Amino acid sequence: MKKAFVGAFSTVAGVGVVAMLAAARYQATIRPNTTVGKVPVGGLTPDAAAKRVREWWETEKRQPLVIELGSKKLGTRTPGQLGVTLDDGATIARMPIVDLTGDVAATVTRESYEPQSFGLVFKSNGQKLDELSKLVAQAIGPPKPARAHWRHGKVVAVPEVGVAELDTSALQGAVEDAIKGDHLVHLPVKQAPKQVPDAALAQIQEVASQFTTHFSTGKRTRCHNIRLAAAKFDGVVLMPGQTLSFNQFVGRRTIRGGFEVAGVYKNGKHDTDVGGGICQVSTTLYNALLFGDFKIVTRFNHSLPVPYVPLGRDATVDYPSRDLVFENNTKKPIAVESEYRPGALTFRILGQKDPTRTVKILQGPRSESRNVRTETTYDPSLPVGKKRIVSRGSPTRSISTFRVVYENGVEVRREPLGRSSYLGGPRVVAIGTKKPKDKPAAPPAATSPTPAPPQSRPGVSEQA
Repeated sequence: MKKAFVGAFSTVAGVGVVAMLAAARYQATIRPNTTVGKVPVGGLTPDAAAKRVREWWETEKRQPLVIELGSKKLGTRTPGQLGVTLDDGATIARMPIVDLTGDVAATVTRESYEPQSFGLVFKSNGQKLDELSKLVAQAIGPPKPARAHWRHGKVVAVPEVGVAELDTSALQGAVEDAIKGDHLVHLPVKQAPKQVPDAALAQIQEVASQFTTHFSTGKRTRCHNIRLAAAKFDGVVLMPGQTLSFNQFVGRRTIRGGFEVAGVYKNGKHDTDVGGGICQVSTTLYNALLFGDFKIVTRFNHSLPVPYVPLGRDATVDYPSRDLVFENNTKKPIAVESEYRPGALTFRILGQKDPTRTVKILQGPRSESRNVRTETTYDPSLPVGKKRIVSRGSPTRSISTFRVVYENGVEVRREPLGRSSYLGGPRVVAIGTKKPKDKPAAPPAATSPTPAPPQSRPGVSEQA
């Protein structure tokens, strides 16, 4: 009996030692029937699985990915060029591990493992994306402001193209999707908020006010300047509270900027300068704003009256000292639209018109001095003693102007627009300085025949 017990004990002890040795040598493996991405790793140790995934990645990372922005194809890049690489360690760390106990239990109970798949884990490789960002910026193009135009009797709105750039924080996810799928990377883009949201632009629906002035088509350079300056107001949109400076918007008037020399006023006199005629643009805009009841921040009158608007309703500009500045003092966006036709310029303020409100511009007290000074010039084309009236001159004038607002025919506001003072022009008289020519003397009588001129000899040049 004792020998049997000792034998049994020895057997059990031996089995235990064997089990301990087996356990010591046993390496945990990944759960059978497991894949990561497209790579089977079930039954492999973590180290072996990581090696297999790296081998797969060595081939995969060379596969070109097509990059696109919207409907534009922008070429191909490898995952590494897009800043993405595989993180094999993090990928395998997610795998379910089966230890010795679980393996023995599965063997004893004959448990079967259902297929189980896990995704790959990627990370940034630190690749700079400046070249890709530049490519995206070129494909998107520069930002474009919102515009609203008056075309064929209705408002045509052009939505803003805002500032957009490559969203580098979302790029890795797009690359991962491409690797796992069709190898097509949809480049993510982030946009800054629009200065004029589409919903706000849609509120511009009709002509709120407008004004037209006329001019002679015979002065070519002046017409050119009017057309060039007016074209800059191509449906520009102002949100509530925004202001617009005529000088900043039109810019400096230079030959390089396309402007030409035409007639101007300088210190109460007629003169010429680059950009002559632009004051008719600012004056036309000023009157359109007055009738729309918009706030005038800055305005100057000319030194002399102008023929295209009533006295006190002109607005002169001179870069950079004299400007026309106005504000959208309404609660909704507006747009400024110009229309040039030969001999006529129209400004329209687009927005929403209040049918109950009307605006009138009235003239207040005026003063006038009949004392016109005289200036003398000299004209060498006129005979001595003759005179010619170059300019009849004009008196010094001053006038006050008011804007009166009515609602349903009832006056609700009377706003002074300021007093405009005009120097007047001098009476210019030209005096002739041309002297009469002396009569030519009679030639003397001939006393002897004139000798014949000497004949030139062949091959000899004559000096004149």
